[in-house]
Amino acid sequence: MRLEALLEMSRNAADRGRFDDAIRHAEAAMAAAPGGAAAAVQLSTLLRQRSRADEAVGVLRAALAHDSGRADLWNHLGLAERNANRPDASLEAFRRGARLEPGNPWTFTNMAFGLLREPGPRAAETFAPLGRASDPAEIGLGLFCDRFPHTYGFLTQQFNTYLDSFPDCRVYSYGRKVMEPWAADQFEEAAQAWTALHGGDRSRVHQLLPGLGPAGAPGDAHHALASLADGRFRKPRLAHCIFAMNADLFRPLWETLGIPFTFTLNPGGGFRLNDPYSDERLRRVFASPMFRRVIVTYQRTRDYIVERFQVPDERIVLIPGTIVMERFLAAHVRPKRMFPADKDTLDVCFVGIRYSPTGADKGYDRFIAAAALLAERFPHLRLHVIGNFDAGTVDVSALDGRIAFHGRRDQAWMAEFYSGMDAVVSPNVADQLALGAFDGFPVTSCIEAGMCGVALFATDPMGLNRMIGPERHYVPIADRPAEIAGTLARWLADPPRLYALAEAGRKRFAEVWGEAAQMAPRVGLMRRWLAEVTP
Repeated sequence: MRLEALLEMSRNAADRGRFDDAIRHAEAAMAAAPGGAAAAVQLSTLLRQRSRADEAVGVLRAALAHDSGRADLWNHLGLAERNANRPDASLEAFRRGARLEPGNPWTFTNMAFGLLREPGPRAAETFAPLGRASDPAEIGLGLFCDRFPHTYGFLTQQFNTYLDSFPDCRVYSYGRKVMEPWAADQFEEAAQAWTALHGGDRSRVHQLLPGLGPAGAPGDAHHALASLADGRFRKPRLAHCIFAMNADLFRPLWETLGIPFTFTLNPGGGFRLNDPYSDERLRRVFASPMFRRVIVTYQRTRDYIVERFQVPDERIVLIPGTIVMERFLAAHVRPKRMFPADKDTLDVCFVGIRYSPTGADKGYDRFIAAAALLAERFPHLRLHVIGNFDAGTVDVSALDGRIAFHGRRDQAWMAEFYSGMDAVVSPNVADQLALGAFDGFPVTSCIEAGMCGVALFATDPMGLNRMIGPERHYVPIADRPAEIAGTLARWLADPPRLYALAEAGRKRFAEVWGEAAQMAPRVGLMRRWLAEVTP
């Protein structure tokens, strides 16, 4: 069989969750073209995603033995060595790739962020630019992030609230886009959008710049440099961040500058269950002398870190659920339009960010398959997709003329859009992007839809739900298209019942995930923790 056909079979199998088949096809591709870069990358990526990093290293080293001049193979070897918890070997592989292809933005990103996480004995040099630019006047709370001010709702709501609640609070962020290499202009673009949408105070949000030293080609760099693009660094008495990988990224900075820190451990953000790389990152964070407290959002997460890392109870706070922009959504939502009184269509939507070829981790392929089954039965049915999906992501020919792709949109647009939606479908799948990877329940975009009066139909693959009632506030669905279609059909056939479900969900979602339930206790915690570190 031809190499490209085997690789395509491997990709298709992986995107459908058949990982044993995907690995088998990739191994066949390797056998068909020993040392072939494309097969080595495909197989090693699959192995990394299944927590088999040592095997991925072996695959890539075998390919490099055939052709050591491939920068892409060295970069993938760096990723595999990193996931095998061998930081020195990882950085050396990135250096080899950088020497071969110094202009590649991924080369710079891998080198710089790898050295920021692993500064080793040169940590003082890495963070010296911040010290030289420091202001002798300290602040209370400092928020640290690799993404902000890119406007992801749950992250934006938390940072906005902390900025509003603590007048001397500052944000320090690299401003990097998801799934893209770092670039300096990404921050300013996001800052302008954040200011326009939320009226944020730009002077309190500072861009961190990753750099490499000594100056020269990335392949010659042996330490990173963290500096500010503008202004002076004001050392916080307490630092806070969201996500496991952010805690690991900024831990060396906090330790070097002597800043106590807390963090929120959400699903995602590099946190995986029973994954050696994720576990090692968290082990280092919890062992840090600067670590003070962690906020967890699910009992399962709390149990995991107690059992795996022996984190004491007094250092853990459980606040169930995530955060949404309740007041912002309420300011932009419009009166509900119902079928058939206010419109002549039944409108069902899917909302998400695609991290895989067909968005299989979010269940997008299942959503389209279920929609195709519903289309013949419901002539008034219209489908809507929000996110980085298009007509080429999966085959939508069966829905020709009845599906609209709206791209990525901000929360103001979404709130108005939801006024015309009848149902949102979320067939999420755990362990798809990587072994141990999972989303919260429900995902934030679906909570936002529910708060705007859209009926929720969702899977709960990790059994996380403790807050909303099945068939009362939302409808549980299976992950198989035929069953999804069957469940939706029963509710779409009875619009009054569907709208009653949506209204009950709207009220309950506000109780569980509204600002009073989610942000008020967080602000209270920050005040208490700041008092503990204030002389």
